[in-house]
Amino acid sequence: MEELVLRPLHVGTIRRDKSIFTYLRNMGTQIEMPILAWYIEGQGHRILVDTGGHDPAKGELHPPYMRETGQDPVSRLAALGVRPEDIDIIILTHLHWDHASNINLFPKARMIVQREELRYAAAPLDPHRWAYQTIPPLSPGLERFEVIDGDKEIIKGVSVHLTPGHTPGIQGVAVRSPGATYFLAGDNVPLKENWDAKEKYGVPHWPNSIHVDLEVFFKTLRRTESLGDIILPGHDWSALERTEYK
Repeated sequence: MEELVLRPLHVGTIRRDKSIFTYLRNMGTQIEMPILAWYIEGQGHRILVDTGGHDPAKGELHPPYMRETGQDPVSRLAALGVRPEDIDIIILTHLHWDHASNINLFPKARMIVQREELRYAAAPLDPHRWAYQTIPPLSPGLERFEVIDGDKEIIKGVSVHLTPGHTPGIQGVAVRSPGATYFLAGDNVPLKENWDAKEKYGVPHWPNSIHVDLEVFFKTLRRTESLGDIILPGHDWSALERTEYK
């Protein structure tokens, strides 16, 4: 099997109250966190996991964020020698603005999303509406969505897993390489401390503040233990300590 290589892409930085990612903890503590996309290459495919946020200069549909020149997803991929039209698969972990904007920039990619995530994005609970304001809106791209229900192998060595928690239809991505199976947990595990929570929070894992069903979220976190050897968080600087995972 051709080796799969996984690369993190830093596509912006958000500044938020830390409590948005650590349920009922750290209120009033401001932190900066990266917005991450992931590029997977191998098996004759070029896969992008998530597409980042829209151009901050185009207006504010949600709290503003910072994106330096050359930090947009197209520029990040160009630095790896990859053009937008080279991307043949996009996996959207969920449909929040900082993960699913810019889908129009990748004209040849089929876009994989969970049916439950589309259902919830169409009519989210009122406190969550702001998070689904993507640019461009999702509706024009619906014909390009490959809608799936549950776990599925996308290519040999890359699979998606329905992991309800942060949103009802969020999916994680397992990447099996010779060195380890890496699991992109997305915003179910936004920070490293959400996963390694025993010392600080007294339980193995601690949930994100944004969720619908807390009991389901805890069950998903325990299930995630079996989905990868190394769990990679969705908004943690530690993910950028390596330029590639293989």
